[in-house]
Amino acid sequence: MLKQKRFWLGLLISLILAIFVLYQTDPAKILAALQQAQYIYLLPALALYFTGVGVRAMRWHFLLRPIKPIPSRALFPPVVIGYMANDILPARMGEIVRAYILGRQENVSKAATLVTIVVERVFDGLTMLMFIVAGAFALNLADEELNARLRIVGALFIAAIVAFALLAGMPRRVERIAHFFIQRVPSASLRARAGSLTRALLDGLGVLRSPGDSLAVFALSILAWLFETGMYVAIAWGFNIFLPLPIFLVACAVANLATLAPSTPGYIGVFHAAIFYVLATLFGVEPNLATSYAIVLHAALIVPVTLLGFFYLWRAGISLTQMTRA
Repeated sequence: MLKQKRFWLGLLISLILAIFVLYQTDPAKILAALQQAQYIYLLPALALYFTGVGVRAMRWHFLLRPIKPIPSRALFPPVVIGYMANDILPARMGEIVRAYILGRQENVSKAATLVTIVVERVFDGLTMLMFIVAGAFALNLADEELNARLRIVGALFIAAIVAFALLAGMPRRVERIAHFFIQRVPSASLRARAGSLTRALLDGLGVLRSPGDSLAVFALSILAWLFETGMYVAIAWGFNIFLPLPIFLVACAVANLATLAPSTPGYIGVFHAAIFYVLATLFGVEPNLATSYAIVLHAALIVPVTLLGFFYLWRAGISLTQMTRA
């Protein structure tokens, strides 16, 4: 991991953003805000968060159904393990770990499973953009530069969905085109692997052949992120931060889109800077209070799911070394 350029780039970005936040705050006032917070609100916050994780497992059930119908309750542990791996490994490698865990437990194609996770992330991106647009509309935020960026990013996510849907909708034609090129590969082993990857890609996109299932996936994406936004609200109440719901929709969306940038495992610095920007810069929350809130919110998002992920990993009989090598 220490030899990877992406790791050092992520570390640098995280340090710069953490310094950016700390430069504008007073550590003594942050500590005072942390001491005065009402941590009883963590209980409903975590209940909302893990309900959202359960909704994500249900969503994954729909995505995987064309490959193999797996009950949502069986998908909950791999989802949690994937979140745990994202928190301790760089480059969002938890997505690969999740595909590995499910492939091992349910005997399904790891490549096809990984494709479903890519589709899942595209739906997440569309949901986050929808939250920002809805929040900006409700709050009457008029920022032409922000709107231009949203249009570009939104177009990219929509183009990805359309491209995936086109591929999923004509599997035989895709297979024929792929076969035309695969047959020209000189190595027999590479031809076999390319053929299996093509089939895995089409299997993983299977949910997009059903408009009903695609709408269900999108609806569950919105529901899952609404539960997570509820967690943001509950913890904010513990800091006596009472703001309209659209502000937290924007905060949740910006914070999660920001984690796409290279950073340390657990998105240290990147997450805090995003929350600080939305609450303190855009909506005038006192900077020290916004920073202390971001610290507790980040810990609540990271620590419980990581501990639960280690428990599920132990119960599955998989060591941390095996998971990392996977």
